Amino acid sequence: MVKAIVLYNSRSGNTEKVALKIAEGLGVECRNNKKIPDLKEYDLVVIGSWVIMGRISFAGARYLKKLKRKNIEDKKVALFFTSGGPDEIHPFTENKENPRKIKEVMFEKMEEILTKRSQVTILPERFYCKGAIRMFGEEKENVGHPTEEELTQAKEFGEQLKKQLEE
Repeated sequence: MVKAIVLYNSRSGNTEKVALKIAEGLGVECRNNKKIPDLKEYDLVVIGSWVIMGRISFAGARYLKKLKRKNIEDKKVALFFTSGGPDEIHPFTENKENPRKIKEVMFEKMEEILTKRSQVTILPERFYCKGAIRMFGEEKENVGHPTEEELTQAKEFGEQLKKQLEE
């Protein structure tokens, strides 16, 4: 039997809500970035963070780097993130020959951090969800995100991962 875990970094609770739904769909435990267990006994690690202004949060990048010390080597990894902004062309790529969406750039960055000096298998299955934008402790935009529909999609993402693991 394949053993999996969902790990996340969340500031406002949006990423946590999504992580809990993914874990529910997978039927596995879910832990925040402050309670990461030794990962040697897990086959699949589902990793999530939040994005701010088209970048992975500083805390998110630090937590992704920390996973190297938690025996993530040789694991299968699925990625997800939440972002208050829409999935539009990333501002750093808009004037380039091949402009890319924020979602593409963020998943690429997460993958880059996780695979630097570590041998992990990043699965093509990924999940993105909109989160509310908070400034100075108050929700300013996207109030009500993630929606119930988005949380249902997160649970379905977990169920899809579980089905693939069982095959």
